[in-house]
Amino acid sequence: MSSAKLSPVGEQLKQSLDTIAAYDRYYLSHENSEMLHVPNVANVVLIAYEQLRNASENIEDHLLLQQAILRYYRRTVPFIDKGSVKGFGKELIIELTQAQYLKNDSVPLSKVDAIDKLLSDCYNLYWKVTKKHSDIQKKTVEGWILELLSVKSEQILNSPIRLLSFVHLAHAHFTNLIDYDRVLTGMDPLTPEDKPTVLYISIHKALLKSNDANVRSSLFDLHALPLDDPKRFVDFNVQYDALADLPQTTKLSRFISKNGAPLRVVRSAFFNDTDIIAPNDLANEGRIISIVDDAIKQVYQQVRSSLDRGIIKSIIFLLITKALIGLLIEIPYDLFTTGAIVILPLVINLVFPPLVIMLTALTMKLPGQANTDAIASYIRTMVYVSPKQTTINLKYAETANRSSFFNAVYVLLFFGVFLLTAWILQLLEFNIVQGFIFVLFFSTASFLSYRLTLQVKELELVATDSGFLAILRNLLYVPFIYLGQKISYRFGKMNLMAQVLDAAVDLPLKTMIRLIRQWIAFLANKQDELL
Repeated sequence: MSSAKLSPVGEQLKQSLDTIAAYDRYYLSHENSEMLHVPNVANVVLIAYEQLRNASENIEDHLLLQQAILRYYRRTVPFIDKGSVKGFGKELIIELTQAQYLKNDSVPLSKVDAIDKLLSDCYNLYWKVTKKHSDIQKKTVEGWILELLSVKSEQILNSPIRLLSFVHLAHAHFTNLIDYDRVLTGMDPLTPEDKPTVLYISIHKALLKSNDANVRSSLFDLHALPLDDPKRFVDFNVQYDALADLPQTTKLSRFISKNGAPLRVVRSAFFNDTDIIAPNDLANEGRIISIVDDAIKQVYQQVRSSLDRGIIKSIIFLLITKALIGLLIEIPYDLFTTGAIVILPLVINLVFPPLVIMLTALTMKLPGQANTDAIASYIRTMVYVSPKQTTINLKYAETANRSSFFNAVYVLLFFGVFLLTAWILQLLEFNIVQGFIFVLFFSTASFLSYRLTLQVKELELVATDSGFLAILRNLLYVPFIYLGQKISYRFGKMNLMAQVLDAAVDLPLKTMIRLIRQWIAFLANKQDELL
């Protein structure tokens, strides 16, 4: 049987699999080093706290480890006066292991040393930058350093080779397909120099759900920048911040996400940790397409599981935040104005938003067979060259009618929804504070549920027609989704709940646990001296 001919993207895929296989062989030959053992001290307390802290963040699951590392560095690294950071790598691994981010006896001492060296290099770079660039705020430089440090520390613990190889493949695929003029209609065009970087950022954020810290670190490595050159470090970060904040980057990210279903399957099929595909297997087109079909089903199942986890996590997030606001604002206001707690608004504000999330997410249906066939066909065209070659057509947004009449009707409907809500709340005898809290939490719940359903839409390559009820539901939800997005963005910037936990719990709890662990070690040494 003759080998299938690979397309240029298919050849890059083969090269990526070769690189990953070579890396795995190298890693296996160096993995028999001594591991760091962490004593079990107050692990249950620390695990429970981390679960609460992660719920308050309401971020993607794959970012939790990086955020935990970031919090550790924020808490421990001295940026006011230059001090010593020796041994911080070991303390980081101990803390992450006690909180069950890492398995015990799974981190080689060589990686602990690598984190210590990384921290020393980044810390020294901070002082060089702040000394030579007094025009840049120290907090800004600190943020750059901490983001880079947290991601690179995580990458020492978990190799990013599969993720980054996937990003390079996706970048090569979209580079030759995207019509930027059609994507960025009505916006200033990107310069030829900025297009590759903006596309790279967009792919990271759309397909990997990366935050700025992860994208910044990836580009830093892509440009092979050293950790001892303050000028290049500053120039790079200033340029990244400018490009990441462009509205064109946001719009391109949405476009990539809309066209990302086949790439998400490619990632699952070729860039996971199971390594069921060897580079030479790509020559067998039939076997590869069979594997792709299995990967599509697996991605569907993963999204279903992710939806279930997202529902629980979002509800916990709402309940924690609602409890805080209820205790600080709603109940005190009721007692002050009426002398008693008003039960009905309190119950509605507590129960209704989580119920919205449950009903919206649980009624979402996964894509059907037509979508599965379309994704498989797309990937075949992407990876192989055949005599009956079809072209890949990306989905561009249709040009909308922007007439003044339509805009006016939309604005009226937008504010009409809020007026209708206010009228209903008035019938239920909500006061102004209770009404404000209802709109706040219903908007947040609407946005969270919409964000959950996007996980299903991200797998849709075949468009589905919306019925009248779906259109009506979307019409009623859009104002609350829009408001919820703004609230979530502002809350994400402030995140008062997380700040309260960091100030009141995180520092004293982890300091106390570290002291207990050090005291136990001290007593053990004293006991050994007596023997």
